[in-house]
Amino acid sequence: MIDEAPELDAEAMFLCAALWARDAERVAAVAELVLPDDFERPSHALIFATWRDQARTGRPHDAASIAARLADAGEECAPRTVHSALRGITTLGAEPVALGWYAIDVATAAYRRSFLRVAESVAHAAAAAPTDELFPILVQHGTRQRKESRRLAELQRRLGADPDDGSAEP
Repeated sequence: MIDEAPELDAEAMFLCAALWARDAERVAAVAELVLPDDFERPSHALIFATWRDQARTGRPHDAASIAARLADAGEECAPRTVHSALRGITTLGAEPVALGWYAIDVATAAYRRSFLRVAESVAHAAAAAPTDELFPILVQHGTRQRKESRRLAELQRRLGADPDDGSAEP
Protein backbone atom coordinates (compact mmCIF):
# COMPACT_ATOMS: atom_id res chain seq x y z
CA MET A 1 0.00 0.00 0.00
CA ILE A 2 1.36 3.39 -0.96
CA ASP A 3 1.78 5.73 2.00
CA GLU A 4 1.72 9.44 1.27
CA ALA A 5 4.19 10.32 4.05
CA PRO A 6 7.64 9.62 2.55
CA GLU A 7 9.23 9.02 5.95
CA LEU A 8 6.76 6.15 6.42
CA ASP A 9 7.29 4.78 2.91
CA ALA A 10 9.64 1.80 3.01
CA GLU A 11 10.46 2.22 -0.68
CA ALA A 12 11.50 5.86 -0.23
CA MET A 13 13.53 5.09 2.90
CA PHE A 14 15.20 2.16 1.12
CA LEU A 15 16.16 4.35 -1.83
CA CYS A 16 17.50 7.08 0.47
CA ALA A 17 19.65 4.55 2.33
CA ALA A 18 20.82 3.05 -1.00
CA LEU A 19 21.90 6.45 -2.30
CA TRP A 20 24.11 7.00 0.75
CA ALA A 21 25.28 3.38 1.27
CA ARG A 22 28.99 2.65 0.98
CA ASP A 23 29.18 -0.93 2.34
CA ALA A 24 30.20 -2.69 -0.89
CA GLU A 25 29.12 -6.16 0.26
CA ARG A 26 25.66 -4.99 1.35
CA VAL A 27 25.21 -2.87 -1.79
CA ALA A 28 26.13 -5.89 -3.95
CA ALA A 29 23.65 -8.17 -2.16
CA VAL A 30 20.86 -5.63 -2.49
CA ALA A 31 21.67 -4.97 -6.16
CA GLU A 32 21.56 -8.71 -6.83
CA LEU A 33 18.41 -9.68 -4.93
CA VAL A 34 16.05 -6.68 -5.01
CA LEU A 35 14.22 -6.19 -8.31
CA PRO A 36 12.66 -3.11 -9.91
CA ASP A 37 9.38 -5.06 -9.92
CA ASP A 38 9.50 -5.06 -6.11
CA PHE A 39 8.51 -1.39 -6.15
CA GLU A 40 4.90 -0.29 -6.12
CA ARG A 41 5.64 3.22 -7.36
CA PRO A 42 6.92 3.35 -10.96
CA SER A 43 9.17 6.34 -10.18
CA HIS A 44 10.79 4.38 -7.36
CA ALA A 45 11.27 1.38 -9.65
CA LEU A 46 13.07 3.55 -12.20
CA ILE A 47 15.27 5.22 -9.57
CA PHE A 48 16.14 1.79 -8.16
CA ALA A 49 16.87 0.29 -11.60
CA THR A 50 19.23 3.19 -12.30
CA TRP A 51 20.88 2.82 -8.87
CA ARG A 52 21.24 -0.93 -9.39
CA ASP A 53 22.85 -0.49 -12.81
CA GLN A 54 25.36 1.94 -11.31
CA ALA A 55 26.07 -0.26 -8.28
CA ARG A 56 26.47 -3.45 -10.33
CA THR A 57 29.07 -1.85 -12.58
CA GLY A 58 31.04 -0.22 -9.78
CA ARG A 59 30.08 3.30 -10.79
CA PRO A 60 28.99 5.96 -8.30
CA HIS A 61 25.45 5.38 -7.04
CA ASP A 62 24.91 8.60 -5.09
CA ALA A 63 21.99 10.96 -5.71
CA ALA A 64 23.91 13.26 -8.08
CA SER A 65 25.06 10.31 -10.21
CA ILE A 66 21.56 8.86 -10.37
CA ALA A 67 20.13 12.27 -11.29
CA ALA A 68 22.70 12.53 -14.10
CA ARG A 69 21.85 9.06 -15.44
CA LEU A 70 18.12 9.88 -15.33
CA ALA A 71 18.77 13.15 -17.17
CA ASP A 72 20.82 11.21 -19.76
CA ALA A 73 17.84 8.91 -20.29
CA GLY A 74 15.68 11.86 -21.33
CA GLU A 75 12.31 13.10 -20.17
CA GLU A 76 10.37 10.41 -22.05
CA CYS A 77 12.07 7.69 -20.01
CA ALA A 78 12.49 9.69 -16.79
CA PRO A 79 9.80 12.37 -16.52
CA ARG A 80 10.04 15.28 -14.12
CA THR A 81 8.03 13.39 -11.51
CA VAL A 82 10.92 10.91 -11.22
CA HIS A 83 13.39 13.75 -10.63
CA SER A 84 11.03 15.26 -8.04
CA ALA A 85 10.79 11.90 -6.29
CA LEU A 86 14.59 11.60 -6.28
CA ARG A 87 14.97 15.05 -4.72
CA GLY A 88 12.52 14.17 -1.96
CA ILE A 89 14.07 10.76 -1.33
CA THR A 90 17.60 12.13 -1.07
CA THR A 91 16.78 14.23 1.99
CA LEU A 92 14.76 11.71 4.02
CA GLY A 93 17.67 10.97 6.35
CA ALA A 94 17.52 7.17 6.17
CA GLU A 95 20.51 5.49 7.77
CA PRO A 96 22.69 3.74 5.18
CA VAL A 97 23.43 0.98 7.71
CA ALA A 98 19.70 0.12 7.59
CA LEU A 99 19.82 -0.59 3.84
CA GLY A 100 19.40 -4.32 4.37
CA TRP A 101 16.36 -3.92 6.58
CA TYR A 102 14.72 -1.52 4.15
CA ALA A 103 15.48 -3.95 1.31
CA ILE A 104 13.78 -6.74 3.23
CA ASP A 105 10.78 -4.47 3.89
CA VAL A 106 10.45 -3.59 0.19
CA ALA A 107 10.81 -7.21 -0.95
CA THR A 108 8.37 -8.42 1.72
CA ALA A 109 5.74 -5.88 0.66
CA ALA A 110 6.19 -6.96 -2.98
CA TYR A 111 5.86 -10.61 -1.95
CA ARG A 112 2.61 -9.86 -0.13
CA ARG A 113 1.25 -7.90 -3.13
CA SER A 114 2.08 -10.86 -5.34
CA PHE A 115 -0.30 -13.03 -3.31
CA LEU A 116 -3.09 -10.56 -3.98
CA ARG A 117 -2.38 -10.81 -7.72
CA VAL A 118 -2.35 -14.62 -7.48
CA ALA A 119 -5.68 -14.61 -5.66
CA GLU A 120 -7.22 -12.35 -8.31
CA SER A 121 -5.82 -14.46 -11.13
CA VAL A 122 -6.96 -17.75 -9.61
CA ALA A 123 -10.44 -16.32 -8.98
CA HIS A 124 -10.59 -15.18 -12.61
CA ALA A 125 -9.38 -18.60 -13.81
CA ALA A 126 -12.01 -20.34 -11.69
CA ALA A 127 -14.67 -18.36 -13.51
CA ALA A 128 -13.24 -18.17 -17.02
CA ALA A 129 -10.66 -20.89 -17.74
CA PRO A 130 -11.51 -24.36 -19.02
CA THR A 131 -11.62 -26.94 -16.25
CA ASP A 132 -8.64 -28.90 -17.56
CA GLU A 133 -6.47 -25.73 -17.38
CA LEU A 134 -7.27 -24.86 -13.75
CA PHE A 135 -4.69 -27.04 -12.04
CA PRO A 136 -1.83 -26.09 -14.40
CA ILE A 137 -2.66 -22.42 -13.77
CA LEU A 138 -2.47 -23.01 -10.03
CA VAL A 139 0.84 -24.88 -10.37
CA GLN A 140 2.29 -22.05 -12.47
CA HIS A 141 1.39 -19.53 -9.77
CA GLY A 142 2.71 -21.79 -7.03
CA THR A 143 6.02 -22.25 -8.82
CA ARG A 144 6.44 -18.50 -9.18
CA GLN A 145 5.51 -17.89 -5.53
CA ARG A 146 7.99 -20.54 -4.38
CA LYS A 147 10.74 -18.83 -6.38
CA GLU A 148 9.85 -15.47 -4.82
CA SER A 149 9.74 -17.03 -1.34
CA ARG A 150 13.25 -18.38 -1.85
CA ARG A 151 14.51 -15.01 -3.10
CA LEU A 152 13.08 -13.29 -0.01
CA ALA A 153 14.66 -15.91 2.28
CA GLU A 154 18.01 -15.42 0.53
CA LEU A 155 17.74 -11.66 0.94
CA GLN A 156 17.02 -12.12 4.64
CA ARG A 157 19.89 -14.58 5.04
CA ARG A 158 22.43 -12.44 3.18
CA LEU A 159 21.49 -9.26 5.00
CA GLY A 160 21.58 -10.73 8.49
CA ALA A 161 18.03 -11.85 9.20
CA ASP A 162 17.34 -15.53 9.79
CA PRO A 163 13.99 -16.24 8.12
CA ASP A 164 13.46 -19.37 10.22
CA ASP A 165 13.52 -17.83 13.67
CA GLY A 166 13.01 -14.12 13.12
CA SER A 167 16.28 -13.23 14.84
CA ALA A 168 18.63 -10.82 13.20
CA GLU A 169 21.72 -8.75 13.59
CA PRO A 170 21.57 -5.04 12.82
